Amino acid sequence: MTNKIRIRDKERTRQKLIKTVGKILAKEGHAALKINKIASVSGVNKKLIYDNFGSLDGLLKAYLQQVDFWKIEEQKMRTSDGTILPEITKDFMYSLLKSDFEYFAASKEMQKIVLWGISEPNKIIRALTDEREALGEKVFEKADPIFRDSAVDLRAVTGILVSAIYYMVLHARTNGSKICGIDLSRESGRHRILDAMGTILDHTYRQAEQVGG
Repeated sequence: MTNKIRIRDKERTRQKLIKTVGKILAKEGHAALKINKIASVSGVNKKLIYDNFGSLDGLLKAYLQQVDFWKIEEQKMRTSDGTILPEITKDFMYSLLKSDFEYFAASKEMQKIVLWGISEPNKIIRALTDEREALGEKVFEKADPIFRDSAVDLRAVTGILVSAIYYMVLHARTNGSKICGIDLSRESGRHRILDAMGTILDHTYRQAEQVGG
């Protein structure tokens, strides 16, 4: 077996194990993520989990790095020298939150990750959360000059919107219920939420512009 084939087979095994984590998480929740369970469902010898990831925690970390919305967005935002690329305009913030909403609503795995993060202390989830916060702080620091002389708190506004996205989607997906009469299972309901987010961001940036002007 050539070295190139060996590397390709190793990567195939890694991806199979990572996908198996997502499959188990979506179907049974984080409590089912055990070495023997992952090996059984994937059909991969559990020794290869240790060979490829060092431990169960190593596998879970690799999985989270690959599927977490904010880690995916971080790669899109970075330039080759590691700096955050975009200007933090109203349109940028709306596009980012819209993508978060749509990704979260569509991804059962991401929903389970957030539920995992708020249901019990976990060092892997905490590390991921800290990485998200570090990315967020870089984004906010770049936006700070826009809001410096105003009473607008972009961090608080964004925190409320992100929290609302997670709560509304989880509530609707878990119970199939409406939120304030809005049905998120319908496209019209999702559009109403996105329109409201756009209105909030428009008001937020307009307030800052009025002070700056």
